[in-house]
Amino acid sequence: MTEIKHQDWIRKGLEELDGCEEELVDLITQVTEVPAPSNDEADRGKLVARIMRDYGFPEVQTDAVGNVLGFFPGANPSKVIVSMAHMDTVFPRETDLTVKKDGNILAAPGISDNTTSVCQMLMIGRIFARNLPLPHPVILIANVGEEGLGDLKGARYFCEHVKEYDFGGFRIDPDNLVFLNIDGGHDHIVNRGIGSRRLRVEYKGEGGHSWAAFGKTSAVHGIGTAIAGIAKIKVPADPKTTYTVGVVQGGHSVNSIAQSAWMLIDMRSVSGEHLQALEREVREVLRSAAEETGTTYEVKVVGDRPTGGISPDSPLVQTLVELGREHGMEYRLSASSTDSNIPLAKGWPSVTMGFKKSENGHRTSEYLYIDSLVPGVKLLLECYERLLYGA
Repeated sequence: MTEIKHQDWIRKGLEELDGCEEELVDLITQVTEVPAPSNDEADRGKLVARIMRDYGFPEVQTDAVGNVLGFFPGANPSKVIVSMAHMDTVFPRETDLTVKKDGNILAAPGISDNTTSVCQMLMIGRIFARNLPLPHPVILIANVGEEGLGDLKGARYFCEHVKEYDFGGFRIDPDNLVFLNIDGGHDHIVNRGIGSRRLRVEYKGEGGHSWAAFGKTSAVHGIGTAIAGIAKIKVPADPKTTYTVGVVQGGHSVNSIAQSAWMLIDMRSVSGEHLQALEREVREVLRSAAEETGTTYEVKVVGDRPTGGISPDSPLVQTLVELGREHGMEYRLSASSTDSNIPLAKGWPSVTMGFKKSENGHRTSEYLYIDSLVPGVKLLLECYERLLYGA
């Protein structure tokens, strides 16, 4: 591993973080146990905003959709570094979120995806707050709506309204933005966004008694015919393109012809062109199924995540890859659906990285390895050092 020289305040920050494991575990526990399902993050947002203020963040704002933003002034606004770490989890409000510690394991639903990233970002912010002004402005955002049907709501709102934010008179020039978003595993850098389209499709039929009204049109038969047709669609392996019918509901009894039935369809691709082609084919199947079964149908778009990417040779990616190598790591570059999708689609340099080791994401048995927390948050601070003083 290469010996790395640091700015004095970064070196002191790294030394401070060396002794923060117990404090970080306590912080993660506190935040994890506050429910934050997508589109219902307000309680966690209030807690995060209070912690930001307690940690000395010079300016804290909560925007119209619930993103909590901490702003740190910088001497040179020619670059503005933004990090988003999403607060929301995939678990409903009634889920038991009690954090359990067992040796090196810290377990709870949502603890890794993505509560720990939020907490690591908060601890970095406390170090920033003691060393102002920074070389460049930094905005740390605990954002909403990343998961599922949240549809990247928080990232989308920030990027679409970026010129409207006012931080004590400082306004953002979008041309100066660089994003280091915090989410996911520790061994890769997400530099490409997987696009997705999600449809809610409802079929309607005449319905009636299964004996007396036999022959009347059935919504379940309509939706079943559609699903069978969708399952026959061929998609390319490269660029990878996928689909699934994830949820199906309909009918109300075994001896009734169904009047209504609905489903949720998820379509993904790293190629916007192939994603559009897939959706056209799916919609043709839906139309054909309705015609064949004498039913009617309605389609509603419930998710729309754009594709985008940044070159492996870009200064942002190369800077982070080189830092990894200096620590004996060879980062894998990957595609994923993260908050980076939105800035990447706008042509802004953006990556998503994780800084902890964990297992069982999106399951109630989710857990992380405690001994990965401090090395992770220290590496995160070094990433900021490279961006503040280099690429």
